[in-house]
Amino acid sequence: MPPPLLRRLLSPVLPIRNAANTGPSFSAQATSWKSPDDILSILMLIGGDIVQRAVAQLAGTGPGPFCPVAFSFGWLAYSVSALTSAVGDGRLLPKPDINMYVVNAKTGYTRDNASWLVARLLRDHEVRKFKGGSLTIAFYHTSDDPARRAGVPSRDWLYWSGVLVIVTQLAIAIIPGSLHGNWIVLMVTAGGTLLALVGSGLGQWRDEKYAARPIDPDKGREVVVLTRGNGSTFAMVVISDRVGIRVEDLAGGRDKRRTITSVMTATLFILWLVLLLTVEGLEGDAWYLLAVGGLGMIQNVLAAGVTRSADALGFHFREPSKEDFIKERKVMQTLMKAEEREPGVGLSLLPLFFPGDLWPQEQEYWEVKRKERNAAELERRALMMRGAPKLEGKAVAITQVQEAEKGHRRNDTAVTFVEDPSPRISDQRSPVPRKDTFSTVVSEPDSVMMR
Repeated sequence: MPPPLLRRLLSPVLPIRNAANTGPSFSAQATSWKSPDDILSILMLIGGDIVQRAVAQLAGTGPGPFCPVAFSFGWLAYSVSALTSAVGDGRLLPKPDINMYVVNAKTGYTRDNASWLVARLLRDHEVRKFKGGSLTIAFYHTSDDPARRAGVPSRDWLYWSGVLVIVTQLAIAIIPGSLHGNWIVLMVTAGGTLLALVGSGLGQWRDEKYAARPIDPDKGREVVVLTRGNGSTFAMVVISDRVGIRVEDLAGGRDKRRTITSVMTATLFILWLVLLLTVEGLEGDAWYLLAVGGLGMIQNVLAAGVTRSADALGFHFREPSKEDFIKERKVMQTLMKAEEREPGVGLSLLPLFFPGDLWPQEQEYWEVKRKERNAAELERRALMMRGAPKLEGKAVAITQVQEAEKGHRRNDTAVTFVEDPSPRISDQRSPVPRKDTFSTVVSEPDSVMMR
């Protein structure tokens, strides 16, 4: 006699032994409703992708490795897919939900996003009021509050709902044991919860989720634009000025695999199979276990798909004002206004939204902006190349350097120090140490002159 699970799977192909039993059996249906033991094992094999997205949402919230993703029927199916990834690309996070681009406003470089987290950041900010009409460009500045560090998510209602569901599941599992002495339901619930917390608490989840370099706290500044591209009605500009993490690094989807992750994934897969066999041997009180798994599945579905704030995702921004949202009647007008607000934003988005030819007046406008950006970039590099003064009048030179550091606008004067390449020879033909001279770099509207 095959085991019950195998017998159910093979029931369509087993020969019919008695033709008299071909009619509906209402007694069998009544037995299934009294104790649905047969469907529990089948439910354990569905919903693996939901579990993966739920863990991705809450991973790294803490404290420590704690990730409140409740035990549900989909964990066994997820353990199979996780084992496949462990022997393949070694990644835990799912693929991005949406196709989008990450554009560097400084260089204009555009890359396809490979980060599930960055895709969720854009998706969750495309609220309903940005769906219609022309293009809306929203500017978000990273917060400099030391209590809100980038890569450390805030604990929102979704986090605490996971904790509440886990406690509720354990409370439900105690009922059949206290009433009928059937403690198998509690053993399955406690074991499944423990395996779920271990699987969601692997360190690679957080490493892979926030795989990015921090912004240089002294002089680092990154301006990137997140958008779906041509035809989209929303673009999100993230300005990280000396705080935060590099969004471009996140978009690259850096590899953060660990050897221990593969070992733990294989071990958890075996333990989930043991739990499945335990569920298969359950007799009676199956409704309690069905309630436990169903409650956990509801929590997993909410965690996998709900819209969350940037703080809950690990991105902390200052509260935006009305001026941070730009929306004009035409897309071209929106790009022009965004360029005036933050140089480089409109120029970097122009090839995405207008890949074809432009009107003459539009070409003239963007050509002027392109020259201004090139001049500003040359001036910035000149400021970075300056050295320490080594000549008389050093105090005057330092004052000029400090004045140049006050701003990076055009027509500011920057002082650079260059070394005289030709050593002077004295009458006695003995080499004289080379002297340092300095030159002043003046930025003009369309060119940089060296004096």
